[in-house]
Amino acid sequence: MKQANKGAMVKRQFMQTLMVLVSFLALAAVAQEAAQSADSDRSVATATEDDLTVQEVLERDASQGDYVDRVSCLNARRLRDTDVLDAQHVAFKMGRDEYYLVQFKHRCLGLRKNRPVRLNMRNSRLCKYDSIQGIDPDSMVGMREGMRCSIPGFTKVSKAQVEQLKVALKDERQRAREQTKEERRKIREERRAQRRGET
Repeated sequence: MKQANKGAMVKRQFMQTLMVLVSFLALAAVAQEAAQSADSDRSVATATEDDLTVQEVLERDASQGDYVDRVSCLNARRLRDTDVLDAQHVAFKMGRDEYYLVQFKHRCLGLRKNRPVRLNMRNSRLCKYDSIQGIDPDSMVGMREGMRCSIPGFTKVSKAQVEQLKVALKDERQRAREQTKEERRKIREERRAQRRGET
């Protein structure tokens, strides 16, 4: 009887040890998976704009979540130049190879290349939700101001990326002009064909 009880006790102890071991291995697997997930999140969070191509910049939606290397404010005293690329993209030069890109979700009417801009700031820093507006100094009614456009955020980019973006935007404008020209040509041909059919 004693031997049977002793055998049952040994069996219970063995099962308890086995359960503890299984639980430990399961916890270790969960911890490892969590660590890998955290590393993945950190790699995404620390990604910079260098990881994005110009095409990806052009195609993305200009919302806060799209800004990879997020910056909320720029020191206006360090601002060296404001480069309007088009009505939807503005680059702020802060240093020799330090630029910050602003991409609006829609066209900001009044922003044009080689035209002055007005930065509407609340203090000595240009921040997200401050606004920018284009100025037309050649207007017949004096200094004509464009619409105020709220800044959605800043993306850190390099000088090379700004230059690539300029080329890409220029090519895009050229394609749009050619497409418009082709559409007008087709409309003219259709009208001529209709006139010939009527006669």
